[in-house]
Amino acid sequence: MSRSTPPSTNEFEISVIGPGRGECVLLHLGDNEWCVVDSCTARGRTESVAIEYLNSFENGALDGVKIVVATHWHDDHIRGLASVLRRVPSASFFCSAALDKEIFFELVGITANGIQGRSGVDEFAAILGLIGDSAAEKTLRLATPKWAIENRKLLDLIGVDRTFSATVTALSPSDGTLALAYTEIAQVLPKTGDIQRRITNLSPNHTSVVLWVEAGPMRALLGADLLHTGHAGEGWGAVLSCKRDETAAFFKVPHHGSANADCPEVWDQMLRENPIAVVTPFTSGVPLPKSSDLLRLAGRTTNCYCTTAGAGKAPSRDAVVEKTMRRQVTERRVVEGAPGHVRVRWSLTDQMANPVVELFNGAHPVTIDARATL
Repeated sequence: MSRSTPPSTNEFEISVIGPGRGECVLLHLGDNEWCVVDSCTARGRTESVAIEYLNSFENGALDGVKIVVATHWHDDHIRGLASVLRRVPSASFFCSAALDKEIFFELVGITANGIQGRSGVDEFAAILGLIGDSAAEKTLRLATPKWAIENRKLLDLIGVDRTFSATVTALSPSDGTLALAYTEIAQVLPKTGDIQRRITNLSPNHTSVVLWVEAGPMRALLGADLLHTGHAGEGWGAVLSCKRDETAAFFKVPHHGSANADCPEVWDQMLRENPIAVVTPFTSGVPLPKSSDLLRLAGRTTNCYCTTAGAGKAPSRDAVVEKTMRRQVTERRVVEGAPGHVRVRWSLTDQMANPVVELFNGAHPVTIDARATL
């Protein structure tokens, strides 16, 4: 099937797009209504991949976006998100409740006044400017988005006229993680007299928004970048405490498959046996997932997919060529083509039908055979 073939009104779709730096998850919730979770851009583009994909259907899908969710404010998850909000002014915008604090708005305001850098703060400045925009005032006005926190329902699509009901609920951040977030944000605020500098990403991702999606009889767990701290009331431990009675058939693997985001109890208690799992690589800086991460994930489910080729161990190169490259080239990076895309569709009117998994632009299965993951 062509990538530009739209889902049927009775199909539940989860599309995970990841170019190697960033990710975007799109949910078709029936009747041409959509949810956009996070954003990334293709190489050389400024608009979100969500816009290109939804427009490719030529059926007004972009106008059907009901909510836009930023799981956290790191650049690799929200780059291009402002371009989505410009195109869907009637959609609700949600982000982590950890950002519901004057100290974060201060950080965004400082960025808008001159501190630049691909940290995600500058993208949030653009987002908040759009939310606060009006015909009479075109300057940045720090308005308030809607906040996602554990056990808060973000979207509820019900009614006799719908093909199937659909809800999107936040399972994080927990109350126990919010104080951690405020401390981290305070650490990157410039002090009086400081030279303006780029805002760096904060780590770990304590306060990412994990989403629980219900579409008819189907359930999905979207892990964002939430880490497993091992402490009660934090990270995946907190999510487990508010888990649903049912189990999910789909899992967006958290934090690019890293070991410090892996919680075995999530697989045991929140997911069906052999769920469809999708991981998005991070090929900038310290590459993720590692080969060991891919093997671990393949051991958890036989239905594991990766959006981008090249994850895992770097290819070996001739030593002489490598030495020459290091001497003559000051900076090297992976050149990406079209962002990889894993698309899963379920027919919710045919209960016997299996999900259809489609792979585009280098997306590939992950298997227990190490040779197939490199």
